[in-house]
Amino acid sequence: RYGAPGEGYREAAEAAIYNRLPGDLKFLDVNNDGTINSLDRVIIGKGIPDGFGSFVNSFRYKNFDLMMDIQFMYGNDVLVLEKYVQEFRTGIANSRATVLDAWTPDHQNTMVAQWRPTTAGYDGQQDSRMVEDGSFIRGRNLVLGYTFSSNLVKKIHLNNLRIYASIQNLFLITKYTGYDPETSTRNETYGQGIINFDYPKPRVFTFGLRVGL
Repeated sequence: RYGAPGEGYREAAEAAIYNRLPGDLKFLDVNNDGTINSLDRVIIGKGIPDGFGSFVNSFRYKNFDLMMDIQFMYGNDVLVLEKYVQEFRTGIANSRATVLDAWTPDHQNTMVAQWRPTTAGYDGQQDSRMVEDGSFIRGRNLVLGYTFSSNLVKKIHLNNLRIYASIQNLFLITKYTGYDPETSTRNETYGQGIINFDYPKPRVFTFGLRVGL
């Protein structure tokens, strides 16, 4: 998308040049042929990251042990297809709160197209606003444990005894506005980084006891 809906489209005659209405999305006519179609599409992102990895380390102090697993990914983009559905609805279902900022004749400085009934004509093309930075840092796993001393363990006739607690998906640092930038809902060869109503990763708490007889 280049410019906000309504910018340069304050008069219906101007919008009609591209067979649109005031309040429709404003796209760049890349090849300058007077028509907005697939020939005006350009590459604006990629689903494959420039780099990814994780830092895993373990610490021990007396009988306590701590393991941390921090994952990262950068340089990838995410196409959030659910925005296409949630923001471009025409009054037939629930939408995102962002539609409250939609274009009106008195409010033209916005990136959300006008909300109107289907019968009035509606432009629902996908645009660059649906592409977001998918870089993130995730606290993937944290485990804290305590191993009881051998003297105590022998008194209760055991070889070893350890208790532990863990948290998976501890935190997520990202500019992505959805649930999880790592999720992909397209099971296709070229479907990396395409998200459409994904289910968020749960935060899992685990408590355990390891007993050696």
